[in-house]
Amino acid sequence: MECRRILPRAAPTADSRADLQVPTPPPSLDLDRLAPQAAAGVRILPVAHDRVESAVVVRAVLETLRPAAVAVELPTTVAAAARRAAARLPRVSVLLSQQPGEEALAWVAAPGDPFAEALRWAAETGRETFFVDPDLPYAERHADPFPDPWAVWEMDPAAYFALLAEAAARGTQADAQREAGMAYHAARARREMDAAGTAGELLLLVGAAHARPLAQRLTYPAAAPLARVRRADVELHHLHPESLTGLLPDAPLCHAVWEVLRGGDAELPPRPPLEATAARRLSLLRRGLTLHTREEAGWGSDRYRRVVEYAAHRAARALATTPGGAVRGPDRRALGRAVWALGSRSWEEQTREEAAPWQRRMFFDFADRYARTLGLLVPGLYQWVVAARGVADDNLAWEVFDAARAYPWQEELADDLATARLDGEDLDLGTRKVRFRRRFFRVKRRLVAVPVRPHAQPSDADEWLAGFDGGGLCSYPPEDVVIEDYGRFLKSRAAGVVAAERSRVEPFTTSLLDGVDVRETLRHVEDRRVWVRDLGRTPGDAGAVVVIFDRDRGNSFPHLMTWLGEHEDESDMAFYSTHPAEQVVGPGILRATYGGFLMTYPPGRLYDVWRDPDYRQMGEKADVLLAAAVDYSEEKLVAHVAAAPPPERLRRYAAAQGKRIVHVPIGALSPQALRKIRVLHILVGRDKRAVAGDYVW
Repeated sequence: MECRRILPRAAPTADSRADLQVPTPPPSLDLDRLAPQAAAGVRILPVAHDRVESAVVVRAVLETLRPAAVAVELPTTVAAAARRAAARLPRVSVLLSQQPGEEALAWVAAPGDPFAEALRWAAETGRETFFVDPDLPYAERHADPFPDPWAVWEMDPAAYFALLAEAAARGTQADAQREAGMAYHAARARREMDAAGTAGELLLLVGAAHARPLAQRLTYPAAAPLARVRRADVELHHLHPESLTGLLPDAPLCHAVWEVLRGGDAELPPRPPLEATAARRLSLLRRGLTLHTREEAGWGSDRYRRVVEYAAHRAARALATTPGGAVRGPDRRALGRAVWALGSRSWEEQTREEAAPWQRRMFFDFADRYARTLGLLVPGLYQWVVAARGVADDNLAWEVFDAARAYPWQEELADDLATARLDGEDLDLGTRKVRFRRRFFRVKRRLVAVPVRPHAQPSDADEWLAGFDGGGLCSYPPEDVVIEDYGRFLKSRAAGVVAAERSRVEPFTTSLLDGVDVRETLRHVEDRRVWVRDLGRTPGDAGAVVVIFDRDRGNSFPHLMTWLGEHEDESDMAFYSTHPAEQVVGPGILRATYGGFLMTYPPGRLYDVWRDPDYRQMGEKADVLLAAAVDYSEEKLVAHVAAAPPPERLRRYAAAQGKRIVHVPIGALSPQALRKIRVLHILVGRDKRAVAGDYVW
């Protein structure tokens, strides 16, 4: 199928919860083409397993046709468990059964599954439900053609499913046996309706691959299949929230938004502001040891509720609409924009980086192009995560992933069912077996892992609070190694700047000096002379390094600290940063972002510059660090990295001591390297160094 860019159609704006309800589709839905009559009183509706767009079409057909009963392509032996799973929605359940010598049978009941939607609608409207799939061993695996269901919004749904049914109609012998059994159970359901005097039609939902063969089989009598009539080990489990991203083809957020748009049972608050929705920090009160969650931010399901409500409003303003307006559903492109807005804002709060306009453009462009290489029309969860990591780092990728997996109704433990945590299991989703090894699929069905490192989160705030019973503060050694190496690089960079200023070239006479200057020799090739370079000599090494990320005129970096190196390979440091107590990332582990820092060599000499009365007249924090660097430097040079050159008064201050401040523009350095050194973790006690690696990101 040719992949092309499909733009969402215009849709009305939603400003209230009432506007979020998907309206009843108008009678313009072509039921005779979308769900044609296959036998007297029986219509067949082809569906795409597990996809939200298919569930949207199913609900539109049900609301328009109002059938007397609904039949679904699920095994007859799991009817009771499947009905219970549909009744639990919006909590997602997984139906599991294992027979000796066979692969596991499983069905995930989520709001975006078409069969779950049909069973749920039938229960809400008092309709009868039937199960028609015979319980036959099904070991063959074959991949049916499956274009992106997003095409439903550009094509008429009847045309899309008709083409899908035509492309996938050539099945195997096992498919033929199942279709014969479905025909028998469908005819039997129709006879039971007639015997009970039920007026109206039976709507039969089956995978698109079975629609045409099943319609043909319904035209003549079918024999009872030689299938299993009972399963003794059918289990229904509450699905662990971390398993949602591995078992649902669409992002959990997409299912959650559809739950809101369809007018489900979930009562969500009004749309929260973006700032409160993106925030996800745990804070430690500066006085006392009380770990608390910021009320405007929330944690876990509370925050996920805000994420879903925000995304639902974004999706409602850009509802995807089929031609003629017959069907409306959540716009996956609008959800992508919501995921970027939430993920990038949370990333900015966590790292103090700022998502540039070019990063936003590249995020969507890369995700779209990557989706097209996989035969998709619009990107999904995997493409969003990979694109976020490409335009920034793993931290942004995690925030995007965390927003896309939002599903607030899925607790870790349920009061009515045991919880199943599935990853790496053999599952039969929609009676098509898929082997899950990791969480995402890629081109050629090659299985790949989640492309970001999971971030630890507390199940109980008191558990992390216990970590603050340790001794004094200390740093995280792997970060010390990185920043010390970068400090040595900046010292050599400053010396190189001075050397470059003092270098000169001249024609060769009696000495090669520091070597032949090839460029200058080629420029004067007509003179037939060799030019040599004198690199000059620096007055000494850099004895201190000052890096200023932000001059902090708005007091965004209020935390002031000075600490000494623990050994000869570490420098003394003074810095200003965000307050570490605002980002508790583990038991006794705090995270902060530098606004600026000073490194001076050798260690063991630095007094607390923030309490030193000699620097009170310096004013801004950045100037305090630079003045201290001049005073404590034992060399003639001081490296200064910032967006703007140092003030002239500080240049004169250094010159009066026979020293020189060498400015290195921060824009001339690698943004990736600067991002790595801008974050620090403070540990409450040296014992935290043994476990910090599990929480530092």
